[in-house]
Amino acid sequence: MADTPYPHYRLQADGPNETGLTLLIQVTVGAGGPLPGLTEQSVVEELRDSLDARIGVMTQLSKNVIAATNLEA
Repeated sequence: MADTPYPHYRLQADGPNETGLTLLIQVTVGAGGPLPGLTEQSVVEELRDSLDARIGVMTQLSKNVIAATNLEA
């Protein structure tokens, strides 16, 4: 997925009889910050909780980031 921006979230919801969906979510925050009372994490978690509340649906949520570590000799 070379065109997928980082960081992004992957939300997978699996239902009965091999049904399901996968969402790739990028949350960007406005110049003045996020909406009052919300964080990027809480927005994605609310989506997950909404799907997870359905009978027979199981969800998985992951955050994908690129991190660099400076190694000093």
